[in-house]
Amino acid sequence: MADAMHLQRLIAAAEDLGADRAAPVPAAAVVVDERVNLKCRVPLCSGYGHNLMCPPHVMATAETREVLRKYGDALVVQLDIPVTQDCVDEQLDGKTYAEARSDAEQIEGLRDSQNRFAQLMTDLERAAFKLGYRYAAAFSGGECVLCDECVGQGSGEACRHPFEARPSMEAVGIDVVATAEAAGLSVELPAEDHPAWTGLLLID
Repeated sequence: MADAMHLQRLIAAAEDLGADRAAPVPAAAVVVDERVNLKCRVPLCSGYGHNLMCPPHVMATAETREVLRKYGDALVVQLDIPVTQDCVDEQLDGKTYAEARSDAEQIEGLRDSQNRFAQLMTDLERAAFKLGYRYAAAFSGGECVLCDECVGQGSGEACRHPFEARPSMEAVGIDVVATAEAAGLSVELPAEDHPAWTGLLLID
């Protein structure tokens, strides 16, 4: 179990790193559901099998449940996305997010905020480690986009950013909406007017 004062320090650290919201939740309240991974395959996500931070390269739901039993506490962290869904749809112009990136186009504001959130979660994990939580583990939001093209596309190469890349909560079968609600936060779904990245820090 995490010390209450340490939890408050980590919440403050998350906010100092740029998070808009951070709230504690017991690890036992983190919701895992096989249907989350089902949505990676039905319909098939562009990252499935191609991104090293996406299924089937990451923990399956059964393993996630087993790992969560070892933890006492967690933090749910959110960072507001500076673009609305309408703006994203307009910039995509009928393409999927993956197709837009493969054409070397960048969705203004979205990728930058996603990578900023990934860095935030990495730094927060480091802060927890410095407080003595050697098993601290962070999960980011959305498909990893640190690289223009993941080496998981059949190259057989190792990840280029092994210390920064993080799977998302949903990649390992965590129900983002239900877990955020357990922490007293909300997730707009579909995210039209108030989109936000949501991540999780496990602490022990």
